[in-house]
Amino acid sequence: MRRIIWPALAAVVLLIWTCGSVVAQDTGPTMQVTAGFDGYCRRDGWCPIYIHLSNEGAGVEGELNVAVRGASSGTEQDVYAKSVLLPAHSRKAFFLYLPAADWTSQLIVRLTSGGETLVLHPARVRRLGEEDRLYGVVSNNPSALNFLSDVAPAGWQAAVAHLDLETLLPSPLGWEALDVLILSDVDTTALGAEQRQALETWVLHGGHLIVGGGAGAARTVAGVADLLPVTVGGGTQSVENLWALGDQVAPGPYAVAEATLRDGEALIEQEGEQGSLILLARRNYGAGKVDFMAFDAGLNPFASWDDNTQMWEFIVGPRVADTRRLSVRNQYGVRDAINAIPGLKVPSTLQILAFMLVYTLLVGPVNYLILRKFERRELAWLTIPALVVGFTIIAYVTGFQIRGGMAIVHRLAAVYVPEGAGVGRVSQLVGLFSPRRTTYDVHVQDALVHQVPGDSYYGGPAAQPLYVAEEAGGSTVTGLRVDVGGIRPFVTEGYAVVPPVEADLRLAASTTGDLRVEGTLTMTGRLEEAVLLAGWQQQRLGDLEPGQVATVSVQVASGVVPPSYYHASQLPEQIVGPGNYLDDRNLHRRYQFLQAIFVPQGSGVTSGGMPLESGVYLIGWTEEQVPLPVEVVERPFSTFETGLYVYDLPVVGLETGTTVTIPPDLIERQVEEMTGPVEVWSERFHIGPESEVVFRFIVWPGVVVRQVDELVLDMQGSSYGTTTNPPTISLWNRESEEWDVLDVGWGRHSIPDAGAYVTSSGEVLLRLATGAEWSAEIESLTITITGQR
Repeated sequence: MRRIIWPALAAVVLLIWTCGSVVAQDTGPTMQVTAGFDGYCRRDGWCPIYIHLSNEGAGVEGELNVAVRGASSGTEQDVYAKSVLLPAHSRKAFFLYLPAADWTSQLIVRLTSGGETLVLHPARVRRLGEEDRLYGVVSNNPSALNFLSDVAPAGWQAAVAHLDLETLLPSPLGWEALDVLILSDVDTTALGAEQRQALETWVLHGGHLIVGGGAGAARTVAGVADLLPVTVGGGTQSVENLWALGDQVAPGPYAVAEATLRDGEALIEQEGEQGSLILLARRNYGAGKVDFMAFDAGLNPFASWDDNTQMWEFIVGPRVADTRRLSVRNQYGVRDAINAIPGLKVPSTLQILAFMLVYTLLVGPVNYLILRKFERRELAWLTIPALVVGFTIIAYVTGFQIRGGMAIVHRLAAVYVPEGAGVGRVSQLVGLFSPRRTTYDVHVQDALVHQVPGDSYYGGPAAQPLYVAEEAGGSTVTGLRVDVGGIRPFVTEGYAVVPPVEADLRLAASTTGDLRVEGTLTMTGRLEEAVLLAGWQQQRLGDLEPGQVATVSVQVASGVVPPSYYHASQLPEQIVGPGNYLDDRNLHRRYQFLQAIFVPQGSGVTSGGMPLESGVYLIGWTEEQVPLPVEVVERPFSTFETGLYVYDLPVVGLETGTTVTIPPDLIERQVEEMTGPVEVWSERFHIGPESEVVFRFIVWPGVVVRQVDELVLDMQGSSYGTTTNPPTISLWNRESEEWDVLDVGWGRHSIPDAGAYVTSSGEVLLRLATGAEWSAEIESLTITITGQR
């Protein structure tokens, strides 16, 4: 009997222990979190949060959320959430998107279900400034490109984010923090359809994609082949020396992918054993660009790291990714714009005074005189309360008629459309008006939601936290509280398909030397009060209907450069046109909305935004079919909507052989490097003692000359200190590859041997330097180029 019982008991114990082990291993969900791009986010964009969940326990239906807390106050500001369904024994990946805000660098991501936190995970964010540069590297050997942290904009920093194809974002809004994406020796066919579409949209709107070649070129280009400037063949050549890159190239051999030019230009070529080899090709794609590097992008072909850095500075160029956006930036203009709801007017001061006067007269003198006449003055205790109640009812009914009986959604959307694109980037200001004190759920289609920038600092409505549930079809703001007759503003952003504009425009030079943009525009959509901006000039086109052809003829260069602050501050007037901005409510609404978007530098609020002085743009309004529609969930509401469209238009350059004088307003100036105390404000700038600044002047592509006949430098300003000497001026000589010190000072000077200082792409490098005991204030610094196309 014992022989039977003891083995049976042992089996039972073993079974219980085994079951207990299984239960103990049922740990429920686990979480891994990556914030931003390898931990990097930008202060002026959306920060993606990648969340990977694993569940070995029972199925979970819950919510992922991130509570954003203010860096200064430490209090909760907003919550961004997403519903999740996690079956047993499953793994899923999710994205959440956080807006730029004053939140701490430490975030906590939670998975909750039924009010209980199942798992939480901290994530640390490294914040980059507006002008810092962020490289994303997807490669089998990403650390080989870590040196790109030294390739930074002047006076700013750069960071390198190591990425993989799986975590590349499905939403183009999340991509906006990234300046450059480098794909090297990876299989891009692994990109999903949403990732591929987001990548293309990001490039269209200012992104820079660099695709590497070498031995792994075939699989690297497979998923992005239609974006490239070249067609990549299946073979590679072994090249002993990449001499076309420069003099200090280390000996090979190098594997170079064979490619033929398809849609773009070859920037660097060299002759090989089997003909010409394209080493670097570029395609301009909307506001962005796509480069193909025929050799391995992670390879350092130079004997010196400095030479490698210089090559990448040439490839990357100045940062433009965040300048091709229209964003709501100025909280001061937001309030006036969003409060100007058509048909909803607050009684004027005269009406209120008249109401008070009638009320005072009836309750006081009139009531007394009537009662005295009928010798019934003792009834005053009855007539006065009756008059008070009557006027209260009248005031309530009047207020109810003004407010209406249902909520009003007021939308003002700004849409930027790059050259040749059918997708626009939308930044929309939304105001929810409520006739009574209550809370609403508001759904925004195909968009993300954030507070009005800066409004929480000044105690505005946006100081109240938002609870935003991100969904596949957009976002829903839940529990949005609005007071009686109040307006709750917020901002939505996204991308939307827009009606394109067909442009046939060209530059033409008159016999007097004036430059004009001439041609036609063909509309596929409707625009009201359209205006064409070309540099500092404009042509008003009026209302344009679908199918209508508009004739364009406008001077593009006047030879005089107004200060950038002046131009930015005058943009609303240029776009809206003449009118009374105070009395015309609709005009006032549009004008204030433009004030919220176009913010001049040095104005005291967050500066930046898309510069409109460096191209040709068609700008107009629409009151129907505005992108990113908004609806109040399960409540009656009405909508007033206005859309501002900004189209970047292509322009064909001057004909070859034309002699042209390129004025300063067709030459953009950018800061390349700064050493010492240097401050730049639009056109003017300050150089402190023993300091220097390098500027890059870039000629508008349509007027770049093949032969330079004259280069004129004009510098106005003053010096102070132990001497009144002007700054030392040097130009970079592209032939000798050295700085040439010029014997010039204040004023206007013609520079000898001008062709040595202007590159074939129309760029000039200029350096200013001061001594140890004096400083300089530069009021203006411009160049003028004369030559032949």
